[in-house]
Amino acid sequence: MDAYYPVPRKRKGRSRVTNGKTLLAGMDGRTKWAKRLHDLVANHVADLGGPSNITQSQFVLIKSAANATIVLEQWELQFAKASTASLPELLAYLSVMNSLRRTYETLGLARVDPPRNIAPIMDMTKLTPAEQQRFKMLSHKADEVGLQGMSESKLRELQFLVEKATGRGSGPSATDAASRERPFHEIDYSRR
Repeated sequence: MDAYYPVPRKRKGRSRVTNGKTLLAGMDGRTKWAKRLHDLVANHVADLGGPSNITQSQFVLIKSAANATIVLEQWELQFAKASTASLPELLAYLSVMNSLRRTYETLGLARVDPPRNIAPIMDMTKLTPAEQQRFKMLSHKADEVGLQGMSESKLRELQFLVEKATGRGSGPSATDAASRERPFHEIDYSRR
């Protein structure tokens, strides 16, 4: 038996919810509920590492958790204004709170930072044509034999070229002998 799955539609053929234009179909985005829902969903998505790091299933749970949070906030306001809560109201509140807790446990309660690209940005135009050629040769050599297989002088030369191409490096300057990260033009390479 062949299963037929829906083929993803083009952007214009999808619903406003799918395209991210609204969170709930048929709801005016200017209401207090819609604004609070949007804020909560955005914060939860950010806590889980951003839109590129969550699945559609997680997004549905996030939206449900945000709606439950709004319901709880409204009950809390009602309890505060009345200075009391009946037993059925309190039990309903605790039931929703427990469901919200389980949803958060499913999602993960810890904040996830989005992955950062910590690789330095290399601008090869900062190198002369001869240095660019030498960098290519040394990089190729490092790929072939690994950094451990290269001589110390070639490693220092490769490090110098990388630091010059990134515009940053670590080493002493003419005024401060301490080794720390500093702009490339401040580094005194005469002591090498």
